[in-house]
Amino acid sequence: MYGRLPFATVDFSRYRLTRLRVVASCAMLLAIAVTVSVMQFAASKDLILPAGAVIGGDYLAFYAASHAAAAGEAAAIYDPAAFEALLHEVGPERERYGLTWQYPPTYFLFLIPLAFIAYAPGYALWTGATALGFLAALRSAGLNRLFLFVIIASPPAFQAVITGQNGFLTAALLAVAALFPDKRPIAAGLAAALLTVKPQLGLLIPIAYLAGGCWRAFAAAAAGALALAGLSLSVYGPETWIAFVDGVRGASGNLTSGNLPLFKMATPFAGARYAGLPTEAAAVFHGAAALAAACAVGLVWRRVKDAELRAAALLAGVFLAAPYAYYYEMVILALPLALVAKRGLEQGWIRREQVLITAAFLLTMLMPGQAHKMGVSWGLITVSIVAAAVVRRIAHEYPETFRLRKN
Repeated sequence: MYGRLPFATVDFSRYRLTRLRVVASCAMLLAIAVTVSVMQFAASKDLILPAGAVIGGDYLAFYAASHAAAAGEAAAIYDPAAFEALLHEVGPERERYGLTWQYPPTYFLFLIPLAFIAYAPGYALWTGATALGFLAALRSAGLNRLFLFVIIASPPAFQAVITGQNGFLTAALLAVAALFPDKRPIAAGLAAALLTVKPQLGLLIPIAYLAGGCWRAFAAAAAGALALAGLSLSVYGPETWIAFVDGVRGASGNLTSGNLPLFKMATPFAGARYAGLPTEAAAVFHGAAALAAACAVGLVWRRVKDAELRAAALLAGVFLAAPYAYYYEMVILALPLALVAKRGLEQGWIRREQVLITAAFLLTMLMPGQAHKMGVSWGLITVSIVAAAVVRRIAHEYPETFRLRKN
């Protein structure tokens, strides 16, 4: 009656992810990224890039925090004014940095060695070490060199490098926590415990472990998290934890009021707020998405014993459950997407599965987006595509996973 939509006439069967196409495309992306970076660094002066940003981006925040921890002033930097003053003290001269410190005191235990390394070597060491750790975690998942090359050439990996953030670190910890709770429960549990330095990214891990009966990993995670918190408490004092809680309250208010850069985020709440929904409606939308992700992860870990599919489901749900997560953390999605592609190569592709994988890869090139007050959250769209690809693959291999069972 209405005729066929033009989209329905496209023959997607012609679009194949051949090895030559994948390698050539990623090599071109990597060459462009390296060329732009070298040109930017060559044109920089006193750690400032031509566009005005500091080389290493947010690594300066970690560098400043390490100095505060080494000087016994960890609690002070949860105050935005004090942290701004510290950034001016240890970083290049700028009119304003506008960064805040919101990490739990346990993170200082990671960062304090950076205080004894100069800024530029520290940035290189931080980025290189966390990237190698991430690649090692991917290699342990059974991904070959082709997958590793595609991932390291991807836009999220480039963003993780240039921002100097901890995307590689959290992605590596999540990978270990998701892949090995059965085979290496202590290692998986300790990885989950270390992830408490960014607790919003690990909200689904307890649900997965409990649903999957991974009791040793759960116990290791709980004991490790308590030990880490206790160590930070003894080293930095209770006043640091009190300052952290006060800082979290302030950050929560900034998120709900829209003062944080929503266009850089990839969560349901941020996507809804960026699209113009009021805070209450965005919270309901996020709650529904997080509940759906929790239920899906619980079902998969309860009914599916395959470690790869379990890990893919858990990591695909990270952004749907997290109250906030930024574009530079989207390297986390590399593993679930790679595992879906690995299964497709080994067991045959599902209809249009390659299209979803390609779309998710290409959409990350649009991040972080434009600094508008309202718009389309490409990050949330990408997260949704990855989740859809994972759910379709699991439903294809284990059709009973998401079906209601009769008593």
